Parts: sequence; C-alpha cells; structure tokens
Amino acid sequence: MNKEEFLEKLQDVLERDEEITEDMVLEDIEEWDSLSAMALMAFFNNVLSITLLPAEVREMKTVADILHKAGI
Repeated sequence: MNKEEFLEKLQDVLERDEEITEDMVLEDIEEWDSLSAMALMAFFNNVLSITLLPAEVREMKTVADILHKAGI
C-alpha cells in the first residue's frame, strides 16, 4: 500500500469527508477521538497485521507519526 492509498483508508477509518495530509496534527482533526483511536488500532491489526497498543496511539501526534508506524 502506498502513502496515497493509506491516507485514503485513514480518511475512511476516521469517517472524515475532507482530505487527510501527513502534516496534520491529530488534535486538530475534529474526528480524532478515543473511538477513532480504537478504529485505527483495528485497522492496523486487520489490514496491516500490526498490533498497536493504546500507549503507542497516545504517543502519535501527527498523521506522519501514523504513517511511520505503518512503515509507509
């Protein structure tokens, strides 16, 4: 999966209408909340076969951090 595909899927995971870019700060994304964090963990597990711990998600501050964790 390339970066553009990943960002599109992340947009779906967050149920966001507007485009997501890697320089966005998670706190500034209106849709980012605890349910979104859980959905992100499920997405990583089911699609990428990567287990994310809640502490790892809390450490993420930007979309770039999510991309890095995904290996993209």
